[in-house]
Amino acid sequence: MTRYLVATSSTATTEAACGYLSEKLEPEDVVYVLTVDVPEEPDDRVAALDVAQVELTDIVEVLTIRREGLPAREIVRFSRDNDVDEIIMGPARGGGITTIGSTTRAVLNKVDKPVFVLPARSV
Repeated sequence: MTRYLVATSSTATTEAACGYLSEKLEPEDVVYVLTVDVPEEPDDRVAALDVAQVELTDIVEVLTIRREGLPAREIVRFSRDNDVDEIIMGPARGGGITTIGSTTRAVLNKVDKPVFVLPARSV
């Protein structure tokens, strides 16, 4: 069994993550979809969680989680608390093709698990 964590704040990131995962998932795997609410930041986080349920529930168990706080800290904490095997996240909010945002960079620096950063053109 593999535990995947999709860290998302948009439907585009969730859709891209589902596309990436759909080809590699096994029925016994678990996908956690985590979004961290950031006050006064526009988002479509609730819709992002719904996308994963629609796209992946027929393949594997999908658990959606909403947290408050600093996104990088919550992603790292969740991945450690749940023994996640791989983290999937977007490159940067509104960034270009080569942009790695501060949240993604912080997660990369603090976890000892693989982090798959989705190509910017797909999110």
